[in-house]
Amino acid sequence: MTDQIAAVATSVAGGSANRWSRLLLFPLLAATLVLCPLSWKWRDTLKVRQVFIEGSQIISARQLSLLANVPVQSSLHGTDLYAVRKRVLSQPFVNTAVIYPQFPDILRIRVTERRPIASLTVGQMFYVDARGILLPYVQSPVKFDVPVINGIGPLQKVQQGGRLEAADLLAAIDLLETAQSIDSTMYHFISEVNMNNGRDIVLYSTDVGVPIYLGRQDIGRKLLTLQSFWNEVVKSNNAEKLQYVDLRFEDQVVARWQPGSQPPTKSTL
Repeated sequence: MTDQIAAVATSVAGGSANRWSRLLLFPLLAATLVLCPLSWKWRDTLKVRQVFIEGSQIISARQLSLLANVPVQSSLHGTDLYAVRKRVLSQPFVNTAVIYPQFPDILRIRVTERRPIASLTVGQMFYVDARGILLPYVQSPVKFDVPVINGIGPLQKVQQGGRLEAADLLAAIDLLETAQSIDSTMYHFISEVNMNNGRDIVLYSTDVGVPIYLGRQDIGRKLLTLQSFWNEVVKSNNAEKLQYVDLRFEDQVVARWQPGSQPPTKSTL
């Protein structure tokens, strides 16, 4: 009997709860129907009053803002974010771009930029990044202390922002990335990488500018050997009189100074 009474009480309570739920549902639906049009109307009144550029160092925020071409007082909600992103990405130095509104009146553009790893001359001066992307030579507050790549022969025609596929160019970039992985001083030690049109690679140093014959094999090991040899031998002798360094021989470094200043040197690797 007690169980039956409890079941009836539960049924009554459940029925009451359902009735209250139905009674509350109608006002909520009505409020939603009223508020939705109002919110849409409010959204349409929001205007772009500021465009904030984040992450730009090489290309000025003003240049990117002009490129984005979002007029002040234009509709914040009605702005075509895909079109804005496409315009910003047309700048070759821009690698990624994220565009988003910040209510009530700000449009934010966050970019990451490509960084040159070297310069090269193809009719005029260009930069190239670690992926082989061709970048324009620009005036920028960021100063690029990068080596020059030469001796790579004719390159395919690509637009700025396009990727160059020449094997020798990519090999030169790989060499410079290897130098960076050793340390920054090794990278900045290199003034020029001459790929010698497919023959033995020749480097030139930034301090005395002598040719350093590198060959094409074991580049990482040879760069480490070059760094040690330069620090331990060249710097302790008359570097200005140095004529060349040759690392093409197995297990040794050959260096020659001008006659009368230093005898020819052979160092074991």
